[in-house]
Amino acid sequence: MSKLKKRPDGRYVKTMTDPRTGKRVFFYGQSEREINKQIMEYQSEVERGRSYKKVSEEWWDQAEPTLAVQSIRTYNAARKRAEEAFGDTPIKDLLPKDIVAFLKKLANQGYSQKTVSNQRMVINLVFKHAAIVNDVQINVCASVETPKGLPKEKRGAASKEDEETILNLDNIWLFPFIAIMTGMRKGEILALQWKDIDFDNNVIYVTKSVAHNGDKPVIKPPKTEAGNRMVPMLQKLRERLLACESRIPDHYIISDDGKSPLTNRRYITLYDKFRAETGVECAAHRLRHSFATKAYEGDVPAKSLQHIIGHKQISTTLDMYTDFRKKSLDDATAQLEKSF
Repeated sequence: MSKLKKRPDGRYVKTMTDPRTGKRVFFYGQSEREINKQIMEYQSEVERGRSYKKVSEEWWDQAEPTLAVQSIRTYNAARKRAEEAFGDTPIKDLLPKDIVAFLKKLANQGYSQKTVSNQRMVINLVFKHAAIVNDVQINVCASVETPKGLPKEKRGAASKEDEETILNLDNIWLFPFIAIMTGMRKGEILALQWKDIDFDNNVIYVTKSVAHNGDKPVIKPPKTEAGNRMVPMLQKLRERLLACESRIPDHYIISDDGKSPLTNRRYITLYDKFRAETGVECAAHRLRHSFATKAYEGDVPAKSLQHIIGHKQISTTLDMYTDFRKKSLDDATAQLEKSF
């Protein structure tokens, strides 16, 4: 520990080396007594260990700038839940059983498998950070698994009102109209260029997707071979695209200037603006389900729909059709109840 020094501003300063990180820590005060009190509190914290909340907040300060906008929302919600649960408990005192108990509590409260899995992932990242800065010797979360048998989060089709609004107000913003007319994913639509539109054969070539590195758009190939496909271009969409004044082959269809895809923040801004202007409530992914619902109602075979929307496994498409059949059965039951 260094000797007490007086600064030009009249305050005193002392430094010491943190035994966990090897870094110098500075203590400032108006008197030696004030500084010594700070040092005692700091040494006490070192012996006791930093709280889970403090380590979590430190991790978040470093992680947040590197995350995509949607990931920030997901991670931050999980971070706050864990900080509320573990709070001032020294992170070095937490055991795998404590994390398991917390995850089971979330499961019992009705959280979906995806939410609980994300929660475990965030706690794991906090402990990884804690190990790097020597708050813990080992990452005790590494041995913890997400509870099995939790309900999967299902995202159904948009409401009939939302579907009708999007189909009738395609002049406000083209993105949701393309989504409901093709069943394409968000990233696939953002990556569409005019050269991907084949007006002669009425098909759209899906060969790439936009992913966001932080906020920056990055063009990537489809995750699976099934994602590389042709999507039928329905007549109403064909007419809408032909009505666009500029169709430069290398320009992006959903873009501010045509020359580059939207950043994630810009996409969210435009989607929020569209919802505010039209009253549409659904998230974009539900429009993919709306397309699948209409395919089912039109008796499109599941195998054909699998290729159109780019599912790798037919089981994923059949799961969607099972939901539609259950709804149809419920509707039929309701009608029969009225009849009898």
